[in-house]
Amino acid sequence: MSRLQASSTIRPRGVTLLELLVVMMILSIILTAAVKTWDVTLERGRFEATRRRLNQLATSIVGNPDYLVAGQRVDFGYVGDMGRIPERLDELVSRPGWLNPDSNTWRGPYLRSTFNEAPTAYRVDGWGDSIVYDKDSLFVRSYGGVAMADPSRWLTRMFNYQRADLMENTVLGQVLDIHGVPVPDTLFNGVDVRVDFFTPRNGVFQLWPVDRQSNGQFVIRNVAQGNQHLLRVVYIHDLPPPIDSVTSQKYVTVYPGVGAAEQIVRLDVDWEVENNP
Repeated sequence: MSRLQASSTIRPRGVTLLELLVVMMILSIILTAAVKTWDVTLERGRFEATRRRLNQLATSIVGNPDYLVAGQRVDFGYVGDMGRIPERLDELVSRPGWLNPDSNTWRGPYLRSTFNEAPTAYRVDGWGDSIVYDKDSLFVRSYGGVAMADPSRWLTRMFNYQRADLMENTVLGQVLDIHGVPVPDTLFNGVDVRVDFFTPRNGVFQLWPVDRQSNGQFVIRNVAQGNQHLLRVVYIHDLPPPIDSVTSQKYVTVYPGVGAAEQIVRLDVDWEVENNP
């Protein structure tokens, strides 16, 4: 065999222990970095899922102020429909057992589970722990997978309203005739103007007290937020018989912490004519 042929022959070479250790160390570093990245991604996903769930809970209770139709807010949540703050979160998903069977104020479910969620998923955070609901301070909270040990990890969604904002609003209005003249403070015998206000309260539409004032004005207090309030004004003239009546009505939208002002109700009557014998 020539020297050229001998030099061109490749002899197999094994892997040394040192090289094997270097490769294993590199793989270990890569695997550790991948696991840490996965843990961070998984934790971030839990936080984001929990944040969305807390927002959904808050919105289902007090409504979404950004949901508008023709410039008017139409979503006031459970509080707007029922005229009460829920005692428990399950009232958002199932019709309350205490509610009168004839009542149609509950328009739930206000929360719906997706096809791959358990029916009770609405009350569980991203770590599988129960979400805390405080009906007095008005917030929902997740402890971020650490129970109460680390407040820095808590996720809290405040409702951004006080109880008075949701339940104790004022409606101001005035009754006018066809010419825009306020109802007189003193009416002719046999003539009456009645102001009725119907509002959902504890799941039942109730006739709410109306404070009649001078110059056809009226005040209605302690009204819950919502757009299901019916304001009805009835003119009655029963002397001489037969009884004559004219009715005008409208739905009033009550905003949390703002109420409803300048609710003008016009009746198709003329006070100057109707209030004289």
